[in-house]
Amino acid sequence: MTAPDLPDIPPGSLLLLDSEDWYHPDEATFEIDRDVALIVAKVHTDSSSATSFSVWVTGHAPECTWPSSEYHPPCIQLRVRCEALRRIVGGQR
Repeated sequence: MTAPDLPDIPPGSLLLLDSEDWYHPDEATFEIDRDVALIVAKVHTDSSSATSFSVWVTGHAPECTWPSSEYHPPCIQLRVRCEALRRIVGGQR
């Protein structure tokens, strides 16, 4: 797979994802029809699973206490549509 052409989304960026902007392959354990706020840890464009359609994005919920505690793994991992990332970074809602 070729890495998708996406704008730079640095760690710490806040993404406000509409319910149609993201999905999780294991929908049985996720409430999938909801908007999600995510503080980015990493946009995985270098992953072998990155496609021109979507990439894994890992991060934390805004209410997570990670800034005031020792490092811990991201508490959210979602597939985010590349089109949504381009739109959000471009300032269009």
